[in-house]
Amino acid sequence: MSVSSSPNVPSLADFRRRYPLTVENLASLSNREAWLNRVWEIEQRWQSFQENPQKTDEVVFYDSAPKDLTVEAEFEIVYAGGTLGLLHAAVMATKFNRRVLVFDQHTVGKTHRDWNISDEELQEFVKAELFTKEEIETAVANRYQTGFVKFYDANSSIKTPPLFMDNVLDVAIEADKLLEIAAKKLKKTDSKIINNLRLARVFVQKDKVLVECEDVKSGKRRLFDAKLFVDSTGTNSPVSRQINAGKSITHVCPTVGTVAKGFTRGSDDKEIDFSVGEILVSTEDASDNRQLIWEGFAGNQKKDEYTTYLFFYDSVESKADKSLLRLFEDYFEKLPSYKKKNGAWRVVKPVFGYIPSIHHHGWDSVKKTAANRILLVGDAAGLSSPLTFCGFGSHVRNLRKLTAKTENALQANLLGENFLSKINAYEPRVAQMSSLAEFMRPTEKGKPSTVNETMNAVMAALSSLDVTVRREMFQDRISFASFKKVLMKTAKIHPSVFKKMFSQLGTKGTFWWIANIAEAALHERNAKT
Repeated sequence: MSVSSSPNVPSLADFRRRYPLTVENLASLSNREAWLNRVWEIEQRWQSFQENPQKTDEVVFYDSAPKDLTVEAEFEIVYAGGTLGLLHAAVMATKFNRRVLVFDQHTVGKTHRDWNISDEELQEFVKAELFTKEEIETAVANRYQTGFVKFYDANSSIKTPPLFMDNVLDVAIEADKLLEIAAKKLKKTDSKIINNLRLARVFVQKDKVLVECEDVKSGKRRLFDAKLFVDSTGTNSPVSRQINAGKSITHVCPTVGTVAKGFTRGSDDKEIDFSVGEILVSTEDASDNRQLIWEGFAGNQKKDEYTTYLFFYDSVESKADKSLLRLFEDYFEKLPSYKKKNGAWRVVKPVFGYIPSIHHHGWDSVKKTAANRILLVGDAAGLSSPLTFCGFGSHVRNLRKLTAKTENALQANLLGENFLSKINAYEPRVAQMSSLAEFMRPTEKGKPSTVNETMNAVMAALSSLDVTVRREMFQDRISFASFKKVLMKTAKIHPSVFKKMFSQLGTKGTFWWIANIAEAALHERNAKT
């Protein structure tokens, strides 16, 4: 991935020739071409990464400085990336009175994904002293009575009804509204927000870090001075790739969808219910090395807005086509098999992205989330559970801890890699969830129905256990004892599941999965003592 702008952006005619359904269905958008360009830009970054994952751009330099630039402003923290990074920055600016700069290649506070979370988790914003309950409420688009998971079982030997769970991803948030409130709070401090700035280089020195940026429109270079640089540029962060020697992620979830008006309402499976969230739903067996999964969440009922995602879980090294634009073509072709549209159906906004995950296969392979005077947050860190396919919940749950530790690091001037590496959202139990999510990825030799059959067994196991277990599993909070119960129940329902695990993970992968589970158990036991 390059931090420079992407050359040779296709014309609208090119997009229409290659992705006709996508261009046709986005016709209702006044800025359709800008959205297509944004998807293409993110896809090009991913393809550059996938073509040569070991090759990294050198963007971090040590004990040097650009010779042709002078520092135009000094801050305590400089943030690259204006979504999850903005939330972290706003706490540092408003609660801890730190002078921060937040810049983004596009617009700070604007995202191309929407967020769902629970009320319990939203209270972390209040505890972090970022938002009041009233402010949060202005960004709540909808609340659901319940949500469910349902995997296709027409060709599965294990048939299961929908698995319902409460208080999981049951609050739809208008992400841009929440980010707008955070931006306004930050602007009232001695901090700054700059749009259309692209990260160019980072120069780490003994007592400071210099952050060089490029103006997207003019090409002008700008230089800022800080004690700490926070990278929140997302899955394909060039900084993350460099400090991890090209191994910043091992798995990925290509995701596309829309916020749209005009779905048919009702209680039928293919109709939408504004009081029910659809967390994971498959409507067919695997094909083309992908098990496609749907997600459906109602937004503002008065606006008739409903969000649907289509995604699949995959390893970075697999042969599956991970193009977002190709996946958008599949999305628009297959959407009628998931939800009915009426004659007034139209897209309000596309949603898309590559959601990262990492499996730790070795004692020395733990992902680096920091370097001297550099800290990664959000998808750049990529340490959230892949089962929920979104770093937002993990970021919110850990926001108090992340910001408090950042403040401690600044106060004590402990800004080296060893100390900053302790400031992340990782929990050992996330590792066991990562390997469980491997079952959602088809193998080349496996039957098309294998993924759905295995996941139906897991859902049947969860349905037989206490309702808190299923909730904890989808919130990165499941205990080792509960996880063991899920495994044992699943094996009883589907005796060949461990055979499939060996086939899916391999001997080495299985060993590290067991090692990760043991680590989670030890961490949990030590936490109680």
